[in-house]
Amino acid sequence: MKNPLFLITAIRRRPLLAWTLFFYVPVILVAVASIIGAQRYTEKLNVELANGQHTVAIAGRITAFGEQISKSILLIEKSVHDKTNAGKSVYELQVAADRLDQTINAFNDGSEIVAPDGVRFMVDSVTDEKALAILQEMNVIWVGIKTRADAVVLTSGPKKQNSEGIPFTEGALSEAATFVSNQQTRLSEQALSFSRRLEELANDRVKALETPRTTLIGVAAISILLLPGVFFINRVRHARNAASRLAAELGASQAKLETQSQALSIAKAETDRIMETVQEGLMLIDAQGVIGDYHSRELTFILRQEELAGRSLLGILERLLSEKMFKTTKDYIDLLFDANRKEKAILKVNPLTDIEVNFPHPAGGFINRYLGFSFRRIVENGVVIRVFVAVRDVTTQIELEKKLRDSEQHKDRQLDILLGIVHVAPDELEAFVTLVERELDTINDTLRAEHIVTSGGQGEALRERLQTVFRSVHNLKGNAALLKLTTFQKAAHLFESKLSELLDRPVLTGDDFLAVVVAQAGLRADLGDLMELRGKLVGLRQPVAAAGNLSDSSAAAISSPATQITAGLQQLVADAARDLDKVTTLTIDDYALHTVAADRPALIRDVLIQLTRNSLAHSIEPSPVRLAVGKPPAATLSVRGLPRTEDGLFGIVFRDDGAGLDMNAIRQRAEAAGLITPGGDHAPADIARCIFAPGFSTATEVNTHAGRGMGMDIIKAKVVDEAGGAIEVRCTPGQFCEFHLYFPAAA
Repeated sequence: MKNPLFLITAIRRRPLLAWTLFFYVPVILVAVASIIGAQRYTEKLNVELANGQHTVAIAGRITAFGEQISKSILLIEKSVHDKTNAGKSVYELQVAADRLDQTINAFNDGSEIVAPDGVRFMVDSVTDEKALAILQEMNVIWVGIKTRADAVVLTSGPKKQNSEGIPFTEGALSEAATFVSNQQTRLSEQALSFSRRLEELANDRVKALETPRTTLIGVAAISILLLPGVFFINRVRHARNAASRLAAELGASQAKLETQSQALSIAKAETDRIMETVQEGLMLIDAQGVIGDYHSRELTFILRQEELAGRSLLGILERLLSEKMFKTTKDYIDLLFDANRKEKAILKVNPLTDIEVNFPHPAGGFINRYLGFSFRRIVENGVVIRVFVAVRDVTTQIELEKKLRDSEQHKDRQLDILLGIVHVAPDELEAFVTLVERELDTINDTLRAEHIVTSGGQGEALRERLQTVFRSVHNLKGNAALLKLTTFQKAAHLFESKLSELLDRPVLTGDDFLAVVVAQAGLRADLGDLMELRGKLVGLRQPVAAAGNLSDSSAAAISSPATQITAGLQQLVADAARDLDKVTTLTIDDYALHTVAADRPALIRDVLIQLTRNSLAHSIEPSPVRLAVGKPPAATLSVRGLPRTEDGLFGIVFRDDGAGLDMNAIRQRAEAAGLITPGGDHAPADIARCIFAPGFSTATEVNTHAGRGMGMDIIKAKVVDEAGGAIEVRCTPGQFCEFHLYFPAAA
């Protein structure tokens, strides 16, 4: 090996070689090394610029994806409201949520991700403290958004095993949209800060690479003049232009997102104003009747409830409706959620169109209102997931309709009364008015509160008072039938039905008399209409007795009490016989009737009315039956006088040639009612006496002529209890039945 000093000396002797070795070669090597180094730094710079560009672009997409999520949820909410398919919006929501999740996770853990230009790009996990702090804040915001987005996707999209989601309702979607919109604003702000921080970090890294590269470029430029420098300068300028364009695009995207966010906020505010001002109660309920989170403000006023979201509509209605109506309502809501039932058919049988509810009054008692409910299904994948409910307060409309109906019914009732009294003589009508007033006064006195309290509010004392009321109503009914005043006859018959229902109750209390008081008020209102109409008829007609071709004596005869009673009974027999299909005639000893009725016409009329109706209903047989037993087809009722008794009693006999008293039927009914001992050895007179017991009747069904068991009770009360007279019953079963009525002379 040669001595190095020898080599150095030899090289120095050769300048070209020296220059070559010690200058040109080093310069070339420096130039080459500079070029190579600059190239390498350029490549690193390009990679860093590309990485920075992709990183900033990916960070910028956080805002875009978040905006897409908010937009998709709003579109899903709109589709649900419009009842259209939300499938596309659900898919877009899922895609945006997945990509945003991938993006944030990429910055968290570092992973490969697809850049906006389609290039797969490896994102490094964030290590910078400022960027990491921003990223952690975005993670917190994203968890809230992701929870809402996943819940909507899981509920509305293809079902996954063991998945749960929030209720897919307009209310839930509105809440999700509101939440996501609010969080998206925060996410956008953090994403913008994050992008700016990433851009700053990228710029720092670029600057860190640019300094040595620039030095190398300068060295290379000096070494190989301008060509490499120009080349590298152009590359740097290109990189800077790309970075500027990326920054401009990011700024434009951010401005667009801010504009869209503002538009969504305005749209939501308008929706809120609509729900606050709409005049109907609007809400969504689930299969359990639970009200959704979003409803109109009017609903709180209609239902008089605050904080309705999350409460059960059925629970609210249960306190407002009757038990029967609540059960019907619950069954109907179950039908609404049955997808196998056609919606149109179900809506046609809506039981809640106009329902009466009773709200508690703060001062005590209740506030009566009428509400109208309408329903519409919300169906998703063949399943009824929610029902849209609209509620209206229709109290004013219902009350107006009720007033109109009451007014029309009152006019019809007045017309019926008018048509009924036109044919009645004024004195007979006056007598009827007097009778009704007397009987209503009797009823009113019987129902006085102090009397009810004295009776202890229950027990037999109340039952006796009902019997007293029953007698008055039954007597009123008989007199109305005599004059063919059908309005009063029907009203009295309905009154009797209420009384009969009360008497059948095992226990009576003072509260049970409310229905009696209401029925009495109705009769008194009818009496007021009759008196008003009677006054209007004065001067429009003349009494029968004042006919121009009748003498004074004839007029007096026509208007005498006995004559009026005879005429009324004849008409009563004709009408009742026709109703019962029993051919019957009536013969009356006018003189005997005049003798007894002169001082007590109302009493005699009432008694004979009840006896006539009783005979036609129970004793008189139909013509075929009479012919079969050898009787004439037409039955005969008769009223004749009795000789004056030794103790000064006047008397009349009421007789029918019918089947008489059915002793077996009377005995069975009396034993069942506890009037006589079952199986005992009772005399016929004792058995016959049972027919005068209150409520006693052998009729198998109730009609306008029989079945109440009050006719004979009235006869006993008026003849014996009121007039101080006596009654004898004589009967031959199958042939006749007679009632001997005795009255003391009138004082």
